[in-house]
Amino acid sequence: MNPTALDRPMQAAADNQIADQASPGGQPVILVVDDQQANVRMVGALLARAGYQVLPALSGAEGLELARDKTPDVVLLDMKMPGMDGFEVLRQMRLDDATSDLPVIFLTADNDRENLIRAFAAGAIDYITKPFVAEELLARVHTHIDLKRSRDTLRRFAQEKQEMAELVAHDLRNYFANILFAADLLGGSDGIGAAQARLVDSIHSSADSGMLFLQAFLEQQEHQAHGAAIEPLPVRQMLCEVVDLFSRTACAKNISLDLVDHETVIVSGLRAGVAHVLQNLVSNAIKYSPRDSSVSITAMKSGNHGRMQVMDRGPGISEEDQSRLFQRFVRLSTEPTEGESTTGLGLALAKQQARAMGGNLWYDQREGGGSIFTLELPLV
Repeated sequence: MNPTALDRPMQAAADNQIADQASPGGQPVILVVDDQQANVRMVGALLARAGYQVLPALSGAEGLELARDKTPDVVLLDMKMPGMDGFEVLRQMRLDDATSDLPVIFLTADNDRENLIRAFAAGAIDYITKPFVAEELLARVHTHIDLKRSRDTLRRFAQEKQEMAELVAHDLRNYFANILFAADLLGGSDGIGAAQARLVDSIHSSADSGMLFLQAFLEQQEHQAHGAAIEPLPVRQMLCEVVDLFSRTACAKNISLDLVDHETVIVSGLRAGVAHVLQNLVSNAIKYSPRDSSVSITAMKSGNHGRMQVMDRGPGISEEDQSRLFQRFVRLSTEPTEGESTTGLGLALAKQQARAMGGNLWYDQREGGGSIFTLELPLV
């Protein structure tokens, strides 16, 4: 029998009210996909009595089309269907931006462990075994609707926050630009004294740092608006990843990257931001370290913060250069040991990224020669 020719009053009712689904307080919409009409009617009636709108589909292809067209809150998907089975429907959903985030619960009479593992690996969020208990089905649907709507609310909030941050940053950039312009004019004035020149340099440096902080803050907000978030980060894992990433570069100079044993440290931060800072520190340590030396990397707790340290045996940084270390586009007197390229922006941006995550980044001289760069972030 052609499924599209079936009389389905539930479909008509859902179509008449489907506009309500976009509202967080609207009636939730559930797509039920099963090749057995009796199953669809039974599940649909149960959900309708519980106050849900129901979109019934009697084939995988029809279910996929409805998911793309109506964007339901939750999909109840039969695992085994002729033609396009539940796994193929789910695979195609995850490939489509319009349906990639839909919560999918498998309905299955199959208790086979491998199939259940395969279902979760494919992107299902839950499964219900047939024959099911009505209370269990309703409870799981309710739970996943609440989770989806919470995620949607957070996503909207993050997007609104990003838009507001961009508006504020636009005005702040203008203010900083005016300060920088005025500082340049003052610095170029005839007869300016040494004390005034130092004050002008301080104003210029502070404004420049403020501009860079805005850039780091906006990048962090953009990551969060697109799904990235501040999260617990196991420090040892982050350090192992950066060591693996630069092992070949270090090997080319016969430099050993030594990951020193340390206590378990879990910090709070944006994964991409923390990775960027650590990569910058390790990359610099390799550039400025002499051939046949070592770079030590470790971590520790300090109060309510976690610290990650990158320690090299390079020439260190002079007192004069230390005052300019985290300014952008500044070339230090020390050069990379084998002529490696530098942008003069890396450390400046790294420091502002650390500050945007509620942390800090600083330099210390290493006893016996060399540099210590410390990235500090809040502990979870």
